[in-house]
Amino acid sequence: MANTTLDFDYVIVGSGVTGALIAWQLSRHGKRVCMIEAGDHIQRWKAIEHYRSLPDKSIANNSPYPNLEWAPNPIGGHYLEQKGPVNYATTYIRMVGGTTWHWDSATWRLLPSDFELKTRYGVGRDWPIGYEVLEPWYQKAEEQLGVNGWDTEDQSGQGKDHYPPRSQPYPTPGHPFSWGQQVVAGKLEAAGYSAIHEPNARLSVATAERPACAGNNTCDPICPIGAKYTADFHVQKALDHGCTLLSNSVVYRVEAGDDGKITAVHFRRPDKSTGTVSGKVFVIAANAIETPKLLLMSVSERYPQGIANTSGQVGRNLMDHTGLGFNLVTEDEVWPGTGPNALLVMLNAREGKFRAERASYKTKFRNTAVNFAVTKSLIKQGIMGNELYRQIKYQSARQLSIAVDLETLPNPQNRIVPSKDRTDSLGIPVPEIHYDVDDYWNKGRDAAIADVQNIAKILNAKIVATDTNKQNREHILGTMIMGNSPTDSVVDKNCRTHDHPNLYIAGTSVFPAVGCVNPTLTGAALALRIADTLLQDPVT
Repeated sequence: MANTTLDFDYVIVGSGVTGALIAWQLSRHGKRVCMIEAGDHIQRWKAIEHYRSLPDKSIANNSPYPNLEWAPNPIGGHYLEQKGPVNYATTYIRMVGGTTWHWDSATWRLLPSDFELKTRYGVGRDWPIGYEVLEPWYQKAEEQLGVNGWDTEDQSGQGKDHYPPRSQPYPTPGHPFSWGQQVVAGKLEAAGYSAIHEPNARLSVATAERPACAGNNTCDPICPIGAKYTADFHVQKALDHGCTLLSNSVVYRVEAGDDGKITAVHFRRPDKSTGTVSGKVFVIAANAIETPKLLLMSVSERYPQGIANTSGQVGRNLMDHTGLGFNLVTEDEVWPGTGPNALLVMLNAREGKFRAERASYKTKFRNTAVNFAVTKSLIKQGIMGNELYRQIKYQSARQLSIAVDLETLPNPQNRIVPSKDRTDSLGIPVPEIHYDVDDYWNKGRDAAIADVQNIAKILNAKIVATDTNKQNREHILGTMIMGNSPTDSVVDKNCRTHDHPNLYIAGTSVFPAVGCVNPTLTGAALALRIADTLLQDPVT
């Protein structure tokens, strides 16, 4: 393909949930929009058929999707260059629709206190906006993603009235617990814990565009019927309104003029041809690894530290909900694997004065079918014949998987930079990551371990496997953090970069504080707010 030069009013890099929502909003208002995606544009049925053909469906959650040499993902640990004490072993999908293809679809709101972490507890950083500013955008994001939830529950984990405050009920009623989850929740509640339903973007009521959840229990890695929200839904809506999509186009440079305004982005295709897209307003909506990598690669005589980086903060303050994992075998049958992958959570450690000293955390009871993993483990132990059958039946009915997600604090030493040593097939540097945890996290970990040990006693269960080796939760956060001052943050309260008046950053990279819950809904709310800002601010 020949080299290409295109021009639009709005140029969006990335087609995940934040990029897709912004592209849809701008396109439906008649704007000239171009969305650029590094990966391919595939159809759901093809991914499903590929997944069905796999002999081992327990392999990593990118398994239904292509790992393209020009847009590699981190599966297998070959793409990310790890340089820190802790392996930041995240995964993400580089294709149209992004990582929403394989997410579990948990859609939590942050608490008001999460926006005021420094003010309330003396640690970390505050957001430059409060919960009340983002609340109406949370509501709009829930409507677009098709979120279901329970309006009566206290999501701070304190067992009081419904919280945080809501201007409207959830768009659709919450999924009920499975039989086994009811058994577990009842025992936890009787012991004083607050067991609640995780809000999620799996439709509980069918719409004209998406079916209701049928309980296939393959939310991660793929929903076979499209009941779970994936961002290709809004990509298609944007295309229907005239948006231009450039897939298999890897942006490697952002160009700025002498007046500080961004003028163009440059991309490469798999065949090594190149292209340029100029525009009036630019939104970088890649994730919190690919976004800073791109901006740090975009060096010039005028911007020797890269684009949007006069603060030196681009790529810094990388976070995750670095966590722990436990497998329990209970005395009573609970039969995991009925219904959605995840629904039952415990949030007693989400909020409280303890946050001045240690990390908050979320305790999730996974609901994935375990018979395949149990069988593999037993065979590896040499168990065969009738005893194998007996153990499969016994353990599959009683095994519980618990995941603990812990809050992390922003630390400028936790960062991503373009590698100086390795490149991908297009000659673009791979990400180099330095990551570690601090005493704040360690103290939270210790409290979480004690909690799980107590849960095991309550459930008359035996802990048969423990992983406290700082599990990555694939919640890529920070690196482009939001703040009021251009000296210690990258974007302002509207997600506009301090350095460039026509460059916005969308996604979870802008979070200055992350709480302990899944971040996607907050990212989506911010994206809708960005789109509204752009529509209120005419292109000049």
